[in-house]
Amino acid sequence: MASIILVRHSRSTANTAGVLAGQAPGISLDETGFAQAEGLIDRIGDVLISRVISSPLQRCIETISPWQKKYGKSKIEIDESFIESDYGSWTGQKLNELAKEPLWKEVQKEPSSVTFPEGESFKAMFARVSTGLDSIIKTLAENDNVIVVSHGDIIKLAIAKILDLPIDNFQKLVIDPASISIVKVENSEDSEDTEHSKRTALISMNESGTPLSKLLENKELAGLGGGKGDGGGA
Repeated sequence: MASIILVRHSRSTANTAGVLAGQAPGISLDETGFAQAEGLIDRIGDVLISRVISSPLQRCIETISPWQKKYGKSKIEIDESFIESDYGSWTGQKLNELAKEPLWKEVQKEPSSVTFPEGESFKAMFARVSTGLDSIIKTLAENDNVIVVSHGDIIKLAIAKILDLPIDNFQKLVIDPASISIVKVENSEDSEDTEHSKRTALISMNESGTPLSKLLENKELAGLGGGKGDGGGA
């Protein structure tokens, strides 16, 4: 069974400063973030990874580079589908100031209706993330493990797609810096079953300590009765 491993970038200088970084260039990890990135070396470990796909932004590349240097078997692929949200004129502003804006309440309550000033809408974000995921899923071979390094809201939207959650509910998900979430992808045994040829399930979310090899132990998607219950966990 194949896996898509969603990794949020480690803590950045913008996270520390309480600034909405968006797609602004030059946002690096802070001291804690670099330590978290080093920690991913052991957390991901020597699990066989067929592809590493990343947002083009610096903080994502810095997050996966220590692991890639030690264990990576191929180059990091850049995919704009997983870039951070384009917050338009909100980019670079303090979060505590933005929270006073009338639009902030809509971001929390009804994001499907929101387009950031001079920026991107949540619907457009969801569409590009969905396209990126579909492209990966389509090409997955049995037992492939693909890492995708991205951003908090983008990973939440990816998980919302997998769970068929409405966009307006995606803010109920929490994705921490340097966390790992895993989507399992199961090929249908019936080659004529085109509608369900790639069944997906979220088996782990926002994991911040358990080694990847342990998280990947779950070898089945839940069936009637909930499955055997013999995979994953600390």
